[in-house]
Amino acid sequence: MTRFLCRFDRWVDRLTDAACNSLLLATTLVVLYSVLMRYVFSNPPFWSDVVSTFGNVGMILLGLSISVRHRELIAMQALYEKISPRLALFLDATWNLVILVFAAHFTWHGLMAARKIPGFYWELGMMPQSYPMMVVPVAGLLLIIACVGVVAKDIVRLCNPSRVAESEGGLTPHDNQNE
Repeated sequence: MTRFLCRFDRWVDRLTDAACNSLLLATTLVVLYSVLMRYVFSNPPFWSDVVSTFGNVGMILLGLSISVRHRELIAMQALYEKISPRLALFLDATWNLVILVFAAHFTWHGLMAARKIPGFYWELGMMPQSYPMMVVPVAGLLLIIACVGVVAKDIVRLCNPSRVAESEGGLTPHDNQNE
């Protein structure tokens, strides 16, 4: 069962990375196309601002689950260098639980908003506004999966003090190369 969960975790991680990379590429290409059409051909596309905004927002929302999964919340890493490894691990687990609660709220209310949002984007061929809004509950669900995995690893580490990695600077909670 543990092997299945690890494989599932890696699959979700790769899928999220691929989605973020695709959104970054698409947003970059749309913006470059827009600039070329606007300043070289004096014929800017009317849809480019909306599409680039969707790509950017989607990339940011999906990127949060990547940063949680890889334990790369920058503000927390600076704090971990100044406190004991065990306290840093406890704070990391607590912070991830807070993010988990936020993710559940984010997922539920994002889904409700996406289901109820009226209207269409005429510049995108009358696409319903609920379609791009679905990135919110999807990102929330990915964030829940990332938080559950990270919190489970934190609990195992807290229950087994020998697994808390110590270094001169303090905890290295993102020691997840072999997990």
